[in-house]
Amino acid sequence: MKKTPLRLARAAAATAAVTTLALSVAACDSGGSGGQGKARDERDTAVAYVEALNDRDAKALAELGPPGNEGAEQAARALVGTQGGRGLHVDDVKVSHEFGPDMAQAEIRATDAKGRAVRENVTLERHEKKWYVALGADPSGTPKSPAGTTPPSPATAS
Repeated sequence: MKKTPLRLARAAAATAAVTTLALSVAACDSGGSGGQGKARDERDTAVAYVEALNDRDAKALAELGPPGNEGAEQAARALVGTQGGRGLHVDDVKVSHEFGPDMAQAEIRATDAKGRAVRENVTLERHEKKWYVALGADPSGTPKSPAGTTPPSPATAS
């Protein structure tokens, strides 16, 4: 078959359509802090946590809490009030699973808007392939402490 301008145009249009479809599917699957049921790994969850705090968005932060936890909205509002709006830039996230495969500790190393190093530890839990920030209290368990912020000690600052 000879490659005529019409055939080349059709091939280009088909390639563009497939690329657009692939990008649309990827965008739908990578959804932000909301979107119940979509897989989200520990690092993505920790970064979404920082973004919600930076934006002072208590609703987005509460959506990172496990489904069914009581008090997640109040905990999110309190965190936004005390830790929100600092303009943190995530430099690194280290994840450990000391208490089993469905619980994680994320150590977030970040830089604030003034260039100061910040280290924050966030407790995460997994429900059905999706990671959540431990906000509020599980009605069948005990209250969870989602995060603690400490300035890095001189020995650990890098």
